Amino acid sequence: MDKQIDKHLEVAQKLLDDFLSRTGVKDPGNNQEYRYLWTDAFAVQSCFALSHETGENDYKAYGLLLIDLVHSILGKHRKDDPRKGWISGLPADEGVDHPTAGGLRIGKKLAERLNGEPYNKSLEWDRDGQYFHYLTRWFNTLLQAYLETGDKKFARWSVELIEVTEKFLNRDKGRLRMYWKMNTDLSRPVVGSMGAHDPLEGLVCIISAIDAYPEKRSSLETIKSELHFICQDMSWFTSDALGIGTLMLNTARAAELSFNAKPLPASMRPEYLFADSIAGLQAFTRQVYNRLEPAENRLAFRECGLTLGFRVLYGMRDKYNKLDIDFNELGRFLYLVEDIEDFWSRPSNQKNRTWQAHRDINAVTLAANLLARNHPEVFCGVRTGVI
Repeated sequence: MDKQIDKHLEVAQKLLDDFLSRTGVKDPGNNQEYRYLWTDAFAVQSCFALSHETGENDYKAYGLLLIDLVHSILGKHRKDDPRKGWISGLPADEGVDHPTAGGLRIGKKLAERLNGEPYNKSLEWDRDGQYFHYLTRWFNTLLQAYLETGDKKFARWSVELIEVTEKFLNRDKGRLRMYWKMNTDLSRPVVGSMGAHDPLEGLVCIISAIDAYPEKRSSLETIKSELHFICQDMSWFTSDALGIGTLMLNTARAAELSFNAKPLPASMRPEYLFADSIAGLQAFTRQVYNRLEPAENRLAFRECGLTLGFRVLYGMRDKYNKLDIDFNELGRFLYLVEDIEDFWSRPSNQKNRTWQAHRDINAVTLAANLLARNHPEVFCGVRTGVI
């Protein structure tokens, strides 16, 4: 194995091993109860990638165990919530068979804002509930688990999860939009604005769900058409690092769907998403990124979110070379990706306050980024067709 590749694998494996141990996946004596949906989604995919990279089936087993932990904890009400049991309201045994039927909590430290309680923008970031874009992230994780195992329960769980996201649609006053955040049982919105890429993420997931589980087509057609309507004439441009990374992930997923001859709306064709991704990268490098900025003034998970999206899309370029996409144009930003990877892989930069304050999500996102160098398909999560 090339020494440089081996170095990246070593860093990624240590980051993931430490995360799995301190969050109770490898060591049940540690705190399993603290789960965070976004972090765990990428941790599961990283386990799959590491299994492929090392040939060790233990990592695949850890990924599947983590899925069960997420469902048993984030699929249920918090311990400090007077409501008990599965968020879906299903009886205990039935909930085990349908753990995503009520959605999944974010996993924030504070309980959700109560009905009638004043809105506090800064405090809301730390309150629990459900985010649409976290549910789509977990959808892709479950679909990848289906591709890894051939067990159709993962496809069914992914579809049952995306079905319930219909409650995020805002049809108030005849103007179709989406809510950014809902309360835990999805009975009311708690943040009424729409996430910049939420409808795009939803549409990609819906089309993927229909293909992976065609038995559910009829129940998904309505939300598909409504998301399609919202996506019309939308610009997906952003100069935000994490937003650009998410857009590149969705470009790869749309390319996968297009590659498999799935008809796509104009607003989510890979060529359209790619153009906005390039524009975002240009804006980020010219207006936002400063490689001399000290670590304490930067957020690793946001920057590594950008590089993960790049690694996945650029890593799949040989498969998608028949599409009308100039991957050489994307390759011009490889220097940026390597600069960010190198910066956050240094132990000295992992000792600063911003790394430690977001230790789990930083570590997992960096590990995912390094593993995506060799296994980008594991993070794509929407290869179509039934196994």
